[in-house]
Amino acid sequence: MFVAISKFIVANGMTAEVKIAFQNRPHFVDNVLGFVRLDVISPHENPDEIWIVTYWIDEPSYQQWYQGEQHQQSHVNIPKGLKLVPKANKICFFEYICS
Repeated sequence: MFVAISKFIVANGMTAEVKIAFQNRPHFVDNVLGFVRLDVISPHENPDEIWIVTYWIDEPSYQQWYQGEQHQQSHVNIPKGLKLVPKANKICFFEYICS
């Protein structure tokens, strides 16, 4: 299994709106071939920081989704006016070993 973890930091006080948007997300990715699951987490010590953890059967499935129209559609409910901390965005890729 392949895991992609992305992180961003809300810069303009819209953290609550972002978290609500994730809770009400349109679930477009849920039916994408190769998708397993999505978790959205935020550390206690920095609640403006959002981590998105996606699990895939393999990296090609993730790459096909990421480069496609479905990835763009997944961002339609981003709160208007959202600003992120510049250069704080990060994405990392992992091999899933076990749970």
